[in-house]
Formats: sequence, C-alpha cells, structure tokens
Amino acid sequence: MKKNTRKQILGCSTAVIFMAALWIGGCGGSQKPEIEVALWNLNLHDGFYADYMEAVDRQVPDVKIHWVKGESALGYYQELAEEGNLPDIITARRFSMKGALELNPYLMKLTGSELTSSYYDIYLENYKTSEGEVFWLPMAGTVDGIIANRALFEEYQIPIPLDFEGFVFACQEFERYGIRAYSLDFSADYNSMHFLQGMGIESLCSVDGIAWRKEYEEGRTDQLDSAVWMPAFKKMEKLIRQGVLKPEMINYEDSFAYDDFAEGRQAMTNISSESISRLLPGMDLEILPYFGDKQNFLLTYPIFNVAVSKKVEESEKKEEAAWKVLSAMASEETQKLLNKHTDGLVPYQRDISFEYTGSMNMVQNYLETNSTYVRLATDEFFTASRDTVVKMLEEELPASIAQDLMNENLRQLQEK
Repeated sequence: MKKNTRKQILGCSTAVIFMAALWIGGCGGSQKPEIEVALWNLNLHDGFYADYMEAVDRQVPDVKIHWVKGESALGYYQELAEEGNLPDIITARRFSMKGALELNPYLMKLTGSELTSSYYDIYLENYKTSEGEVFWLPMAGTVDGIIANRALFEEYQIPIPLDFEGFVFACQEFERYGIRAYSLDFSADYNSMHFLQGMGIESLCSVDGIAWRKEYEEGRTDQLDSAVWMPAFKKMEKLIRQGVLKPEMINYEDSFAYDDFAEGRQAMTNISSESISRLLPGMDLEILPYFGDKQNFLLTYPIFNVAVSKKVEESEKKEEAAWKVLSAMASEETQKLLNKHTDGLVPYQRDISFEYTGSMNMVQNYLETNSTYVRLATDEFFTASRDTVVKMLEEELPASIAQDLMNENLRQLQEK
C-alpha cells in the first residue's frame, strides 16, 4: 500500500509540476511582443501626435508599443546605435540620405516590401541608396512656401503673383504704398535653405539636378553643380538688388512677421502648411509655389521619416511586430489623422489621398503633374545655406561669388 501510495503521490506531483510549467509557458507565450518607438517630438503642438499614437496603438492591439522621446536629427540615433541602445523604430525630422549613410548598417532593409512599394517612385527615389536599398520611409509631407494675404492684395488691387516677375512686381508695389511686401528671418537655417532651394527649384527638378543630388547624397561630391545651382543664386542676386530682400530681414523673427502679416502690415511671408491655422487662424490666404522659368513647383518635406532597427530581426516575433507597427504608422488612417491637424499635407503613397480646401486648393494640381520637390536637408546644407544667404544680404554678393562661397562653406563643413 505504501508503495502504491508513494507512486500516486509522485504521479500527482509530477502532473502538478507539468501543468504548472504548461501554465507558465502558456502565459509567457501569450505575452504581447513589445516595440519601442522613438518619436522625434512627443510635445509638438498639443494633440498633434497624441491622436496619432492612439491610432497606431489601436491598429496593433496584439503589440505593446512603448513611445519614447526621440530627436529631430540623425546624430542622436547614431550615438544610440553605436552604444547598442537604438530603439526598435526611430523617427527623424531633419533627414538626408547622406546623413543616414553611417546609420544605415544598424537598420533593417525595407526594400521590396509591400509598404515600400506603395510609395510613388518620384518620392521613393530620394530614399534609395546607390545599391537600390531602402532603409527609411517618409510620412506625409508638409508644404513650405510663400503665402499671400488675399485681402491686402485686393485692397491695393495688386495681382497675386503667378511667376517670378509677378512676385518682384508685387513686392515693389506694396513698398510703394508703404506696406512691407515680404520678410523672412534668414538667420534661421531652415528659412535660408528652403528659400535658396526654392529659387532654384526648377533646375533642381531637372535631369541634371536629380543626378547632382544623387551624387551629393551618396557622398561622391561636396560641391554644387554650377549649371544646376546658378539660377538660384541669380534670382537671389536680383531680389537683393531690387530691394525685395534686405539686410534687416536677417534677424527679423518669424513671429514678428506673422504679427505684421495678420494685422495687414505685411503682404507675404513664408510658412508651412502644418502651421497655418495654428499661427494665422481665420485668415484668407493663398500659398504660392516657387516659380521657375517654365514650370512652378511646391517645396515639400516629410512630417518625419521612419526606420527600423536591424536588431528586431534577431526574433521572428519581434520582426513581425515591428512590421505591424511600421505599417500602422504609415496607414491611411494615421496619415489622414496627421493631415487633420494641418491645413494640408502631401501624400507620398499611391493609395492615400487628401482633400484640399481654402489656401491649399491649388495643391492637387501640382500633385497631378508631379510638380513637387522634396527638400535636400543635410546638416551641412542647413548651415552652409544660412551662412551664404546672410553674407549675400550683408554684402550684396553677385551670384558667382555667392556660389563660390557656398561651395567653400560646404567644403569646410564636410572636413569637420
């Protein structure tokens, strides 16, 4: 009897242990995979990203997402990668292919995926390495350009510009009436960079312009192509000589310009489509394109860019979860949610479209004709553009000397 009882006890104990192991293993196996997402600005405009994060969470209920604060620039993530602390998914605002070259080895290839294939070629081309690989994808883009106060143009019966000469004429007419025609704080590197690229946008979108950009982004040159860039510097020179751009603009903060614009003391300024209603609510505006000689273009850049850490590939479950989160971040629902918080974004994906109203009515025409240009935004280009444009304003440099100065600035920055 004792022997049988002992066997029964051992059998029961073994069964209990086995069932407990199954229960523990089952619980462990059913746990949600966790993905850490570094969002470049968790505090941008109250509610702007709160709704976005909630929508992403809702689309992937089987994944636990940890939203952490990231940074706008790539250098921050480069340091984390070298330390072995790169989050699973990262986002950046100030992005360039050239700036990402050293970071790409730490990232998962997105080439050929269903998500990557959903992007228009005209935008995806800016994200391909020389080997044709894709490591980064853009979210929808903001439109950055000159805006005109319609009421002021109507009051003084000045035509809203349709071309570069019309822009110069409007500026001169408003100045004649004692109204500040235009201003932009050129001490801000992004303003100088956007405006300079805007002046040369038609040439930058040409075959030669695209080829030069590819060389520059791949690190095969640190100098401007004179044939591509001279039109931009010539327009800058003309605007300075004709008094449209002035030295006092260098430190005239955008917030002052927006106040003057809102109160009818200024006719035109620059702003991005993600900020119009927030900074200039209720105004009757028109966004102007950047003018070329034969064709006009919109300058755009992504709300942010996204990539996935290569380390997620170490676990099949983790990699699958990362793809789910990435797809949710770029889904139609979340892109439209971002668009809702702006006056209008540019969709970079084929299966996503937005409706445009008010000041953004004209955007659709430019999208249909592929008349958009995604800014070139290396760290060197931000700084070199500002230093060159400021010098042009201070000393009224001719176009050829300004271009030489830009090349020298780029060379010195590259050597640092």
